[in-house]
Amino acid sequence: MMRRRLLAVLTMLVLVLVIPAVVDAAAVGRFTMVEGQVDLLRQGKLPAVPVKVQDGVEPGDVIRTKSKSKAQVKFVDDSSITMAPESRMAVADFVYDGPRGYRRAVLRHFRGLIHAVVTQLIKVQEPEFIIETQTAVMGVRGTEGYLLQVPNSSILYCIYGIWQGQSKNLNFPNLLLLHMGEYGEFPMDKQPFMRQTTPAMLELLKKMMDTGVRDTGFLGGIPLITGGERRPELTPRWEPPQPIIPPTLEPRTPPPPPSGGSSGPM
Repeated sequence: MMRRRLLAVLTMLVLVLVIPAVVDAAAVGRFTMVEGQVDLLRQGKLPAVPVKVQDGVEPGDVIRTKSKSKAQVKFVDDSSITMAPESRMAVADFVYDGPRGYRRAVLRHFRGLIHAVVTQLIKVQEPEFIIETQTAVMGVRGTEGYLLQVPNSSILYCIYGIWQGQSKNLNFPNLLLLHMGEYGEFPMDKQPFMRQTTPAMLELLKKMMDTGVRDTGFLGGIPLITGGERRPELTPRWEPPQPIIPPTLEPRTPPPPPSGGSSGPM
């Protein structure tokens, strides 16, 4: 009898240790910072679940930050997304295989302001880290940027590297390239355009990461302009039109290793 009880206790301990690891095995990122009220919609479905530091994030999850709240998620490829107050983002898809040099990440930014840092550039000419908004699709060919949602428009600030964006409006199919110190705006019904950032813009973005967009009065589709005037548009850098995101996502499995048995990065 004692032996049976001991066996039952050991079985329960094994289940307690193993089941959480199995449940969390699909996590592609973890919360590294949570301030205030932040919740998660698992697979985009209610009820919302409050989150804490080290909670996992899986493909299909939707993250929401409330008023005066912030969150940061670090993904398995060491990239990170920091969300300002009153922001909303979904992890639509995320597959990463470092040894094979493979990544496919698709995030959907619905509301507010996010700060993205992508530490690894695997295919510079073919972005495989994508951020989608209501008006545009952004491909990461740089490593750091801010993405702001305002009514009927999305604004991408390139802090470092090169980013590319494409309007969802089929009348404007070309790709817009942004370099360090530039920003591009993607209106819903107009041609995208680009301008240079200013120190005042960057300070405002940093402030909004703490206060949110609404508390700064930044609700119009025109970025902050020093001296009350719009800065002149820069000559856009266009690339031929091509889809940034394929129409249908492939199965969430990395490709087989290259022939010859090599497992190094492609």
